Order: sequence, then C-alpha cells, then structure tokens
Amino acid sequence: MNEALNQWMPLVNSLLSRLSIHPNEQDECRQAALLRLWKSIEEGKVMTVTFARIRAKGAMLDYLATRNRTLAGEVAVETLPELPRQQTFSFPYLLAQLKEELSAKEFAMIEALLHGTEDTLGYSAARLRSLKSELKRKVQAILL
Repeated sequence: MNEALNQWMPLVNSLLSRLSIHPNEQDECRQAALLRLWKSIEEGKVMTVTFARIRAKGAMLDYLATRNRTLAGEVAVETLPELPRQQTFSFPYLLAQLKEELSAKEFAMIEALLHGTEDTLGYSAARLRSLKSELKRKVQAILL
C-alpha cells in the first residue's frame, strides 16, 4: 500500500505548489490528499492520473475550506474583547462620584431619571431626549 501512495507523491507535491498553499498548511493538505487516495485504493478504484489528481486536489480544497470555516468561527469568538476584572463599587459611591463631577442641573436630571420623575422638570420630549444623550456621554466618560 505504501508503494502505491509513494507513486502519487510527486503529483500531490505538484498540486501543493500549483495551488499556492501556504507552507504552514502543506503537511495537512498533503495528508488529506494521501488519505483520500488511500481510501480510493482501498475501495478498489482504478487509479488513473486524472482520477488521482481530481481526488487529491479535492481533498486539499476540502481541507482548506473546512479549516477556514473553523477558523472563521474561532476568530469571531476570539475577537471579543476580554474585559479586565473591574472593581465593584457601591451605588451610593457612584452617585457621590457623579455629584462631584457633574453640575447641579445635570445631577438633578440624574436624580429625576432614577425616580422616574423626569417629566416634572419642564422640558419638552425632544429636549429631554437630547439632555439624556448628553448626560449619558458625560456619565460614561466619568465612570469608564
């Protein structure tokens, strides 16, 4: 069996260079191609040059496609930033921090938002949305 596979090694190596497969992936592609050829020999297929080329090339491309799909999934997961362990602060401490950093008007807005009484401040709905957006940016800058 080993002699039968050795006879196809030059073909497999030429496909590796013809397909411009990266050197880091050549061993895996070579193994995939030889495995596919070995299975064909085991199944009793007639091994012509054309058949062997198609089977070996298909095995290499299948391997690369499977690997790329796997890497795409892994990279997507790995690209999520790992957040460092953050210190935990009590809510009263955070409010005190905001009271120091924000103006009295801005802090009154936060208190109204916490109590659900922002409608009593006398702002229009559009102005209220604008103030919330500005306040959100300032609070994020302070706390983060």
